[in-house]
Amino acid sequence: MTPPGEKIPWFELETDHNEEDAVLEVLASGYLNDGPVVREFERQFAARLGVTHAVAVTSGTIAITAALLALGIGPGNEVLVPNLTFIATATAVRLTGASVRLVDVEPERFGMDVERAREAIGPRTRAIVSVDVNGRAPNYSALEKLCSETGLNLVCDAAEALGSQYQGAPIGTHGVAACFSLSANKTVSSGQGGVVVTNHDDIHARLREIKDQGRRVQGTGGDDLHPVLGFNFKYTSVQGAIAQAQLNKLDARLESACQRERWYREILDGCNEVNFPPWDETGGEVLQWTDILIPKRDEVADYMSGIGIGVRSFWLPLHTQAPFAAPPENFPVSTEIASRGLWLPSNFSLTRDQVEHTAKSLREALRA
Repeated sequence: MTPPGEKIPWFELETDHNEEDAVLEVLASGYLNDGPVVREFERQFAARLGVTHAVAVTSGTIAITAALLALGIGPGNEVLVPNLTFIATATAVRLTGASVRLVDVEPERFGMDVERAREAIGPRTRAIVSVDVNGRAPNYSALEKLCSETGLNLVCDAAEALGSQYQGAPIGTHGVAACFSLSANKTVSSGQGGVVVTNHDDIHARLREIKDQGRRVQGTGGDDLHPVLGFNFKYTSVQGAIAQAQLNKLDARLESACQRERWYREILDGCNEVNFPPWDETGGEVLQWTDILIPKRDEVADYMSGIGIGVRSFWLPLHTQAPFAAPPENFPVSTEIASRGLWLPSNFSLTRDQVEHTAKSLREALRA
């Protein structure tokens, strides 16, 4: 069993000699900028998902921004965003110059409520950004149908969903583009970074221009042509080397995540105060972290943290954040979920003993 007092981190970036060797090889090459190493990572990433194109950029936030810009979205337009997500989803929309319209979520899988989305569509609405919360897809069948009926573009924030599936298809294959994060608490990480994937050649071409100062192909930095406006969202070869090494570990990490989920659900079975949201393991769904809904969430989180067990409370709903403030009565579901949601320790190297210790401590906290 886990010794009393042993700290159990919520999540940690794990690297080994594979990442070190890959970085040393890039350093020895003398070429650290976005180049062939990044192109190879993009190729492998696209192949993993079974999509045509992948474009690596500086962050998951910029991935969403670039996808929207590639669709021509900007000032005067409006984009629907779910109210329960990390703030970056909405910030990415603002970076385009478009405005954000928040939509409440459904209570089971925490995805955007499709009927609330339909009601929120206005004359300036151009797109919906859905969120695969913790690897759980929203109702893509209904969302894609809604977008088809209304002429809206669907961009998927799949930051937490690499390797997860929805109804047998990889998350990242829905909508016109999907966006992934490579930040430090993700299954594949290079510290920071993001990837946009798409099957649309025109979107891919525009993404290349947006990423690299208006150039579709890499230039010299001298007398290059820059026919359209672009930015510097390039992803370095050092990051690409790390990400490639991490991508090679994806299958093992996905299995580790599923084993972790099985342990928590088995060990906490019968604890009536702990509610596990749905998990479609047979459908290929992989949860980035183990999440639960509990009473006295704040008190429990304080107790767990106080004894060295790393936990995280769910995000505050976006309508409570000053840049996106909105009337609370419009968001009853996300408000209730956010007040009860807690992520438990979810390291790749988490042991069954550590899960048992976490579960025992959670029961103690709930009884306190």
